[in-house]
Amino acid sequence: MNTKETIDIAAWPRKEHYEFFGNLPDPFFGLTAKIDFTECWNQAKADCASFFLYSLHHILKAINAVPELRCRIENGQVVMYGHVGASPTIAREDGTFGFAYFEYYEDRNLFVAEATKEIERVKACSGLGTNGNEHRTDLIYFTSIPWVDFTGIRHAGGYRPGDSIPQIAVGKLTDNDGRKMMTVAIEANHGLADARHAGQFFNML
Repeated sequence: MNTKETIDIAAWPRKEHYEFFGNLPDPFFGLTAKIDFTECWNQAKADCASFFLYSLHHILKAINAVPELRCRIENGQVVMYGHVGASPTIAREDGTFGFAYFEYYEDRNLFVAEATKEIERVKACSGLGTNGNEHRTDLIYFTSIPWVDFTGIRHAGGYRPGDSIPQIAVGKLTDNDGRKMMTVAIEANHGLADARHAGQFFNML
């Protein structure tokens, strides 16, 4: 079961940062970096497993290791979740995609097993595939773009007051001197996190 605590904004060291960036038309900032996924790729290949799910598990592990990236704005309050999962886009054979909802488990095998069930659910339905989880905030938005080795990305949609869910995108896996490299881009609400915290995520990953 997930837990969350409410942050006392008056006593929060980020109080002025939160209020300053929260008054901007769009408080989200973004960083993009190349990450070495060689060991992850080799392990997935050895296990005959999904690199998509293995890499996403690593990403979630890194996200959950940074408390600021587990903070969300809910009903005018700042809360911090004990852990966060992911809402990835899942492609279908007809060219459309749907939104899935993956819970985070430290046990990778359990994560993969439960995520595989959710992928099957999304592929079997039509439209966006939402199932009542679309209002959750204890997650990240995640998209994989395996066709493009991009160097930057801009997500669809404008900022709405209270938006606080980090968005992560990954690109095409490429070979670089024998290493498997992949672009990872993160966008986060600057009222809740800084580039330092994004840097901690990248270093952990």
